[in-house]
Amino acid sequence: MLRDIITKMNQGPWGPWSSSKPNKDDDVNSDKNKSSLNKDSENKQFSLKDFVNFSESGSGGGGGSKNNDFFDSFNRQPKKRKFAMIASAILCLWLILGFYKVDPDENGVVLYFGKFYSVSTPGLNYRIPFPFSTLIKESVTTVNSEEFGYNSKFTKGKKDDENLMLTGDENIVDIEFQVQWQISNIENYVFNIAEQNLAIRKAAESAMREIIAKTPISEALSDGKSQIEQGTRELLQQTLDSYNSGVRIILVQLRRVDPPKQVIDSFRDVQTAKADKEREINEAQAYANDVIPRARGSAAQMSEQADAYKRQVVADAEGEAGRFNYVYNQYKGAKQVTKKRIYLETMEKIYRDMDKIIIDKNMSKNGMVYLPVNEMLKNEKK
Repeated sequence: MLRDIITKMNQGPWGPWSSSKPNKDDDVNSDKNKSSLNKDSENKQFSLKDFVNFSESGSGGGGGSKNNDFFDSFNRQPKKRKFAMIASAILCLWLILGFYKVDPDENGVVLYFGKFYSVSTPGLNYRIPFPFSTLIKESVTTVNSEEFGYNSKFTKGKKDDENLMLTGDENIVDIEFQVQWQISNIENYVFNIAEQNLAIRKAAESAMREIIAKTPISEALSDGKSQIEQGTRELLQQTLDSYNSGVRIILVQLRRVDPPKQVIDSFRDVQTAKADKEREINEAQAYANDVIPRARGSAAQMSEQADAYKRQVVADAEGEAGRFNYVYNQYKGAKQVTKKRIYLETMEKIYRDMDKIIIDKNMSKNGMVYLPVNEMLKNEKK
């Protein structure tokens, strides 16, 4: 069989290479090329024949017969040839299975015999197929969410053991919150934590309980929520970094903070009473802020008026005393003239605002002479 194969290899498409003749229409160069080709083929034929003879002779006695028996048995059994072809096809298909695609939002981890080998980036990649290697692909851009105290997908998903927490002033609050995270390092994410979601949930719950335990209930129910969220996020990130988890915390959000449902009505009554107390205090403070400044202003005004009256009285007294001293000095120099002037000034003050009627007593015999002084003054003013 092997000799037949070699004989066919030494023949060209028009017969054996040694017996080939050039065509008449070919040029001299083609004749030379063909003659050289024939010589090479003869050398090849000789060498191949020598190889066959050598293989048949073998290294010892009976070796050639064994090889002939092998080729003859292979030629007589076509099932072996089919098996070899099928095995080759299966091998090719198995090797083709090593190609894999990583999506743009993913990273892959290739393991050989369970040991880390490389990180696959997005695109077409290759690895030795199963069972020698294992491929793990995870999305590194997807924002994952963990919910505590509630379940947005199911209405009956609340767990009292994870949403009831003790505050810093030894009160109990009912908390619902959410944690959002991403994969930052897929190698650490795959190898350093076994159950990633469970580990993140436990770490988040522990961080929230620690922050709530340092916060009074009044702050947790009012304006301290932002500080609780920030503190929980930082503490949770520190915890996961200590695990080398390859996880980045994006957001911690408080969804609801209330007292336990068993005492929520009483708590609301207490809060209402506190609100009423604060309202009354604010109203009283507002009234005090309104009344006290006005009272202080009135007191200051009265004090200023008293000071002004005092200054006025003192100034009038000083002026009267000065005028009296001046008149007294004039009186000592001319007593009659001063007396008459004082008399006239006094009578002028007395009769200034009185209705006055002047009658001449000398004219009483002939008739009464009436002189309406007030009407005359009024007409003059007009």
